Amino acid sequence: MRSIATFKEEKLALRFWNYLQGEEIESALEEDGNDAWAIWVIDEEKIPAAIQFSEKFKLNPEDPKFNSSKKVVLKSNQKSVINQDLKSRFKSYNLREKWSKQDRAPGMISLSIIIISVAVFLLSGMGKNQDIVSKFLISEKIDGTLSEVLEGQVWRVVTPIFLHFGIFHILFNMFWLHDLGSQIEKRKGSRFIALFVLITAIISNFTQFQFAGPAFGGMSGVVYALFGYVWIKGRFDPGDGLFIHQTTALIMLGWFCLCFVIPNFGIANWAHAGGLLTGSAWGYISAIRWNRS
Repeated sequence: MRSIATFKEEKLALRFWNYLQGEEIESALEEDGNDAWAIWVIDEEKIPAAIQFSEKFKLNPEDPKFNSSKKVVLKSNQKSVINQDLKSRFKSYNLREKWSKQDRAPGMISLSIIIISVAVFLLSGMGKNQDIVSKFLISEKIDGTLSEVLEGQVWRVVTPIFLHFGIFHILFNMFWLHDLGSQIEKRKGSRFIALFVLITAIISNFTQFQFAGPAFGGMSGVVYALFGYVWIKGRFDPGDGLFIHQTTALIMLGWFCLCFVIPNFGIANWAHAGGLLTGSAWGYISAIRWNRS
């Protein structure tokens, strides 16, 4: 879902929205609170076509071809549209609020990762069973060579994300994985979130290993990557629909800095840093590419 056009005049917004319905492009109209109306396209595959239509419409909104005469059937919170006044054809609603409520349900990949993490947490005795924990570490040796990975145990570059060493540790990470991961998954799809978690897990784990050795675990590197992506993508490409409240962003950044300042805090700070930088860069590049297209 993406915002593809904004109109100062409600009449023009309604006219263009009605035209999109006639072209079978599922969309919605939202008053943004600044005396303007935003058009949101639901199906991302139809966004390029909708943008082309909006550019042509803005050049000549009175063109007769935009007088859609097709019958449009709206969803349950809207009215059927047949030969009525344009204004009576649309029932405004708060689109952000609607999607915010939908995002509470976890996506398939996000939920699967949560289940695996909880299972490992319980099987490892909350991170106290060293025989099990050692099998998930990036390396069981402290020689700094990743010898097990080089010998074929390549899964070790990922598996540390499933280790957690306390109730607060796993609750914190699972909460943000559910909140941020599901938000991304619902907009970008299961393949995207799976690839995102895989890449950011490898980078954050490797960064922590390089600076602090193999004795670490946790999803927080991935969590900070998710945070960085949503934060930066939402800031530079708000039309993509990703959003994190400014207060929440400040809390996440404050915790990030606090963990670095307090010595011997037992936190994988370099995993946080690797994840945050990777996710932020990913979000920024994605936003810039869209804005230039």
